[in-house]
Amino acid sequence: MAEKEIVYICKNQTETNFALKQSYRHIILLIFFCISSNALFGTKLTAEKGINQILSEQKTRGTSFVKLFEKYTGSDFTSQTEWIRFLKKLVRQDQVFSEPDYPELCFLIGDRLNDEQRYRDAYYFFYITLCEEKNVNTSDKPYLADFHEDLGHVYYFFRRYDLSEKHLKISLHHPGVSEISKIKIYNTLSLIYRDKQDMKTSEMYLQKAYNQAVKINDEVWMGILSGNLGYIAFTKKENQKARELVEFDFQVSKKNKQPNSELNALALLIELDLQENKIAQATEKMKNLDSLMIRETSPQLLGLLYRTKTSYYEETGEDKKALANFKKYISYKEIMDEERQFLNIKNAEFQIEFEKKQGENIVYKERKKTDNLIIFGLFVICLILGLTSFIIIKQIQHKRFQDKEILTLKAREMEDELSATEREMCALLSTILDKNKVIFELSEQLETAKKNQYTQSDSERETMLNNLQSFLLLTENDWIEFKRLFEKLNPGFFEFFHNRFPEITAAEIRLATLIKLNLSNTEMARTLAISPDSVRKTNLRLRKKLDIESSDDLTRFIKAI
Repeated sequence: MAEKEIVYICKNQTETNFALKQSYRHIILLIFFCISSNALFGTKLTAEKGINQILSEQKTRGTSFVKLFEKYTGSDFTSQTEWIRFLKKLVRQDQVFSEPDYPELCFLIGDRLNDEQRYRDAYYFFYITLCEEKNVNTSDKPYLADFHEDLGHVYYFFRRYDLSEKHLKISLHHPGVSEISKIKIYNTLSLIYRDKQDMKTSEMYLQKAYNQAVKINDEVWMGILSGNLGYIAFTKKENQKARELVEFDFQVSKKNKQPNSELNALALLIELDLQENKIAQATEKMKNLDSLMIRETSPQLLGLLYRTKTSYYEETGEDKKALANFKKYISYKEIMDEERQFLNIKNAEFQIEFEKKQGENIVYKERKKTDNLIIFGLFVICLILGLTSFIIIKQIQHKRFQDKEILTLKAREMEDELSATEREMCALLSTILDKNKVIFELSEQLETAKKNQYTQSDSERETMLNNLQSFLLLTENDWIEFKRLFEKLNPGFFEFFHNRFPEITAAEIRLATLIKLNLSNTEMARTLAISPDSVRKTNLRLRKKLDIESSDDLTRFIKAI
């Protein structure tokens, strides 16, 4: 069995509100009856109808929106969603926005939602007050004491402890702070430092809250705070002091019908009995605890019950029951941890989203103040834009006309250049063909001379050889000029072969250029000054390197480049 751990749930002002509501249950029932009657015999409102109604009332009666708002409740509307929509639309109305008590109205809306523990919705309206009220942290306006108190509690709910402490202390030193509010503020400050693990400071504020409760003789708060002080005394092994404080909490909670406080106090008294080996008294209290928990569904209180039972059975030596109850305690503890984690995530998401929209109301106010200027400015801008657009359109049309003429001239120049290139290419090819024809004829004459050496003189043979050597096919200058013209007609042709087929020889590339020019084998043979058979062999080598089977496929491939 793990070491015994003591779990005591500290109570805050939420529980006090519950107790106060119980104390005044007759008043609440009366209010509920009135509201129910209105719901039964009146017409439920939508957000739009509610806005129209309150604006009409203000216009007719001249009553401030702060006073008019007091009679509206969420039960007057078709749903809670419509109620929240009504509240948000209300604070955006021009008539409401321009009222001097607009920040106070936003506070009252937030205060109403805060009492209903709708902290996220409340924060929306508190933030407007924070932005709209001048000197919000130093002003002596009476409502600001409650505003800072409420905002401090909301920040505590969001676990933003520094901001919570800041606003609670502003409220504490405000001249309009009430005596009962001081108790709540001290208690929340105690909870802040408890969560920060600063138990010494937490106990100090808790004692201040208790002394304030004694000062105004608030028995409900005295009971709650004595229970919390009793728990601290219990952790410090001051059992006698702890028993007196917790016993007082138990009696007050029982008297004022505060079941949560009663259960917490009873569980701690059982722990005290077990520590002092008062098994009989602990057994009687366990029976009472079981009877109080019969219909309880709260994971928090059920966890407390099974933790206490675990301690009880450990002390009485019933290990199996202790283990069974410990497992149940752990399961409820996990549920509470998951709920706490989920709440923290939701609060973080809300705050991130809210921070993105926090300037919404300030922007809205500024926009309303400058509407007339914007309208006039828009008219002037539209006029300027119209004139500017007309001038720009005319300039664009003129430029387009000039660009069109330039493009036409460029197109003509390109056509002329291509035509000239084609003519040069044709002339060059014609020259090459003529040259090669002469070379071919001279070669034949030379062959004939070799066969008929007896009829040719040495001088004649030498003359023919010199003539032949003077007509070299595609000299370096010829090839450079040829490539220049060919590249103009077929950009990227040579680069294609060099990049993708670097193994292809210069002779094969020359053959490819002539295929591209659609020359026949005979013409290619003459141009290259080789025999038609050599052309076919070069063609075959080229096809193998390009992995092409037929000459027709090679021709199609090269023409597609």
